[in-house]
Amino acid sequence: MKLGSFIDKRAILAGDHFDHYYDAIDALIDIFGKLDLLPVSTAEVKDKVREREAQGTTVLPTGVAIPHARIEGFQDLLIGVWIPEEPLKTEQGEIGILFFFLTSQVGSLNYLPILSSIARSCSKDNFPYNLKGMNIHQIQDYFNGMVFRKELTVEDIMTPDPVTCSKDTTLEELLDLFFEKGLSYIPVIDEKNRQIGEVTIKDVLSEGVPDYIKRLGNVRFLKTLEPFEALLRNEKTILVKDIMRPCNRGLPKEASIIEAVSNISSKGYRHLPIFDGKELIGLVSETDILHKVLRG
Repeated sequence: MKLGSFIDKRAILAGDHFDHYYDAIDALIDIFGKLDLLPVSTAEVKDKVREREAQGTTVLPTGVAIPHARIEGFQDLLIGVWIPEEPLKTEQGEIGILFFFLTSQVGSLNYLPILSSIARSCSKDNFPYNLKGMNIHQIQDYFNGMVFRKELTVEDIMTPDPVTCSKDTTLEELLDLFFEKGLSYIPVIDEKNRQIGEVTIKDVLSEGVPDYIKRLGNVRFLKTLEPFEALLRNEKTILVKDIMRPCNRGLPKEASIIEAVSNISSKGYRHLPIFDGKELIGLVSETDILHKVLRG
């Protein structure tokens, strides 16, 4: 299906100037209101958008903003577009194009596939900045060239190019990655980007507590951090291969999102490696499911 078939030309704002992206959203909502497409008042839709934006930014690092509102009882999907004459700089990031979505409380069947199509477009043809200067008809033609699949796979929601390490990474370097990147799980790969193991913060903590302490029934008497002090003294010589575990999880990129959810919920996984053949290409986490499916 073509993205252009879901976007009314009357809901495309090309080159219009707004000082804040909320102003652009409001203008698109007003257009929907004038076209008598809204199930509730424009004021209520605007309030819904602001409630959603307060939960977290919908401005992506790629220059695309995807604000949306979910309206209970609404059975349609409306899409409005704003392309500024010059990218709008915001505290959340730069905006080269804004897609405003209005959908039902549970989401239209086309909503996530369209988001996935937009995300894939961000990696090619300098999208969205190549739309700058186009008129509405040219923009519509461009969207008609964007075809999306209704079937979603884990590739559509995964975090691509995840942070990885090698078996020869030192504990010091590993701790720096965990700390600086805000991670709790890192795949261990070989020189061909094939996963050979995995390491978590829990593995590091376990390494810092000797076996004899783990066998003690009560460790309340231990008031110092001596075991961790010993670990940190050797962080330059301890290697990932000394603490990593085999990786016995993962899905091919063609796997369904439901399969990923099943693995995460039934097996207690927080992260699932995603593979293209034997090559690691991404990770799907609990957070990906929350942000991109349940609250996308």
